[in-house]
Amino acid sequence: MVRVDPGSFRDPAGGVLLYNERVYRYFTRQAAADFTALLETGLLDSLARSGAAVETKPLAAEEAPELYLSAPDVALVVEHPRVPFISYVYEWPFEMLKAAALRHLETMRIALQQGFILKDATPYNIQFIGPSPLLIDVASFERYQEGAPWTGYTQFCRTFLNPLLLQALTGVPFQGWMRSSLEGIEAAHLSPLLSMRRKLRKDVLIDVVLQAWLNRRFSSRGDKVQAVARRPIPRAVVLGLINRLDRAVARLRRPGKSRSPWVHYQDQCPSYEPEALQHKERFVEAALARARPRMVWDLGCNLGWYSIIAARYADYVVAMDGDEAAVGALYERIRDGHANILPLVIDLLNPSPDQGWAHVERRSLAARGPADFVLCLALVHHLAISGNVPLKRIAEWLSTIAEAGVVEFVPKSDPMVQLLLRTRQDVYAEYTQAAFEDALREHFRIAEATPLPNSERVLYALARK
Repeated sequence: MVRVDPGSFRDPAGGVLLYNERVYRYFTRQAAADFTALLETGLLDSLARSGAAVETKPLAAEEAPELYLSAPDVALVVEHPRVPFISYVYEWPFEMLKAAALRHLETMRIALQQGFILKDATPYNIQFIGPSPLLIDVASFERYQEGAPWTGYTQFCRTFLNPLLLQALTGVPFQGWMRSSLEGIEAAHLSPLLSMRRKLRKDVLIDVVLQAWLNRRFSSRGDKVQAVARRPIPRAVVLGLINRLDRAVARLRRPGKSRSPWVHYQDQCPSYEPEALQHKERFVEAALARARPRMVWDLGCNLGWYSIIAARYADYVVAMDGDEAAVGALYERIRDGHANILPLVIDLLNPSPDQGWAHVERRSLAARGPADFVLCLALVHHLAISGNVPLKRIAEWLSTIAEAGVVEFVPKSDPMVQLLLRTRQDVYAEYTQAAFEDALREHFRIAEATPLPNSERVLYALARK
């Protein structure tokens, strides 16, 4: 049965269709002619070959009649490759949003040179295939009208530039704000958070301070705003704006990477001696080699040591961690290779929910699963002790995520658990290895269990009942 993607409804000229696990986009009669002209320029093919935009293949009505009958006034249907895993801007670390912003501006510059422009400027139009940002909303292209302004500028600032500036200039990660405000961060809300020294930076002065002032100044003077908007804007000015934003984004840097202790966790963790680490890697690799999974979720991935191992045996790996700096470091580590690893900032105690219009526009983490195989290494004690989640609930939750996996249990005697207990009362009498195994057996068959050498930590290879 043909389904309209629930997140695709805002564009009256078309939308996304899902059919037989494949992805299509349709255009109404009004939009089909312009999109056909875009296809004939070869611009989309060129962008697809360079990895900047999704591949787009037109389908004739006789090839897919059910698609042409799926929505009113369908005049053109094209097919796209399916993205392995959909992610959202509030799940990206600083480095990924920066890469997506630069991709958008690069695509704008190329399109403008061929007489087209992107009418939308939102990170929801971009998806990552592994570490590579890809424009997926090809319906955003429209013919450039000489003298017309770039109408997406304000949206670009709200959803790309301002979140990056927030983190780069204040050290406050943008993910929480972007998750609660899907339309981005207004200049008027960002400006009061910046020091006077920051506000005097040229890019901040123009794109934040001045924009906030203009919005206040003209919010009740629509007639004068319309008069200004009718003045022709030369193409060179639009191109200059794109180039200036490109330089401004490229200069932005994450502040204080070393502030997160989890970036150095592997080097500083006292619980693993070299022999234990080698044993753990061999156990994980053997389980993956047997399973050869299509999709792996690496929960609490840190810097992705085991994500990289999983990538050798799986088609795709989604590496998740709640520490934004660690995920950013992982992205930097894999961006020039490991094309099948997607790093995401996910707080597993509060993962991304269904949200947006009617709670279906942006899907929850659970709705985008399950995976075939899960890695849950050195994580259970954080969920159970830091998060107060009972072991039975953890085991039940893992059974909803994947068919199989490897899980690590860290006992109370471990130095890392003792560190967690240092600042809280020990009310975790049921946190024992025996209780954990009982909880696992309610949902899984324990295929293999092995203690780590010179440690009381235990690894379990699981298969769901």
